[in-house]
Amino acid sequence: MATLRKKNGKRGTTWEVLFYLPGMKRPTIRLGRVNQRIAETAKRMIESLVAAMITGHSLDSETAAWVASISDTIHNRLAQAGLVPPRQGASPTTQAASRLEEHIERYIQSRTRLKPNTVRNYKTTKRILLEHFGKDRTLRSIHKGHARDYREWLAGKYASATVSREIKRARQFFEYAKDCKLIDENPFTGVRAGSQKNTKRKHFVTRELINRVIDACPETWLKLIVSLARDAALRIPSEIIDLKWSDFDWERNRFTVIVRKKEHIDGHETRVIPIFPELRPHLERARAEAEADAVYVFPDIKSGEKNLRTGLLRVLTKAGIPVWTKLFQNLRASRETELMRQEPAHLVHAWVGNSEGVAEDHYLMATDEDFERAAGKATLIPTLSALVAAAQALSPETRKAVSPAIAKDTAVQIPPRGVEPRFSG
Repeated sequence: MATLRKKNGKRGTTWEVLFYLPGMKRPTIRLGRVNQRIAETAKRMIESLVAAMITGHSLDSETAAWVASISDTIHNRLAQAGLVPPRQGASPTTQAASRLEEHIERYIQSRTRLKPNTVRNYKTTKRILLEHFGKDRTLRSIHKGHARDYREWLAGKYASATVSREIKRARQFFEYAKDCKLIDENPFTGVRAGSQKNTKRKHFVTRELINRVIDACPETWLKLIVSLARDAALRIPSEIIDLKWSDFDWERNRFTVIVRKKEHIDGHETRVIPIFPELRPHLERARAEAEADAVYVFPDIKSGEKNLRTGLLRVLTKAGIPVWTKLFQNLRASRETELMRQEPAHLVHAWVGNSEGVAEDHYLMATDEDFERAAGKATLIPTLSALVAAAQALSPETRKAVSPAIAKDTAVQIPPRGVEPRFSG
């Protein structure tokens, strides 16, 4: 199980022990300049440590006594190989190099540009890993078999999308350990992550339902947030935190949002979104109620004083409206699903701020209306161009009877997309 190797050098004879761990290259423990009897004892004790780790058994009394008696230098080398936990009082560098918990924390702390949500997600993965492997588990003690066992354990507790996400993050943490030369290979390489899709949590929030929700909101600012999520497909709260009144171009019917999720990617720091007809009344009302010199649209959110999810849940409960999954994300997904029926895909992806693949996996949905239309039972709503063509096809006498405005303008102009035709009568 272990091999004792003698090395002759200018400073004398040294000894080292090579051993095998499943899924790893052969680690080496350098013993230094010791006599052969001590080297053979160390080899036998290391074999006992390896056997205990593989089988999950406790150390026998002789091996435990030997581990307690060795120098800090040899003990640290054993700890870095994953055979023993670090001693109390070991340097932070040694602990970080050997223990799973410190390694993940070091990884998180070294990423200075991580978003708060990303940090929270990484800490969740850390908690789950430690729940399974234990707080004192060393990096080198985790091999490919353990990684596969971890996936099976996850599959028994969580949905497939969560399993996929956690395996990918674990792989990321161990790849960093490999880059730092703390381990020889990543035990999670080759462990199937699976898909992060979870269609069971998709929920289309209809126009009728969102109107009920907005009517139930007691304050203008909350009505506007719900409309921004459902009618403009904004990410809540990250894309409204920095939203300013100066970001709105009222004459050109558009506004700009800062995309915190992608601000580290060149060209994706902001995106421009139309002021949709459904959104404009809530915006105008909120602007009228704001202070004349107000800078931010939602100053309380900017200062962190509002918990939006809790506030909306309270409104839904009070109004007797059933709560849907992924409260704000499904509002955003519902709007993207609607827009894909009306606009070219490249415009929708630009306005919503996601890629075609992400939209298909996590946002777009088949609604009841889609099935009814496919079955030929949906109420057909004519397009604006069809209405204009029908009006132009009317005889002059009929146009005059329907609307004097149409009679005066025989060349009916098609207004911009999204603006409803107005017929006076």
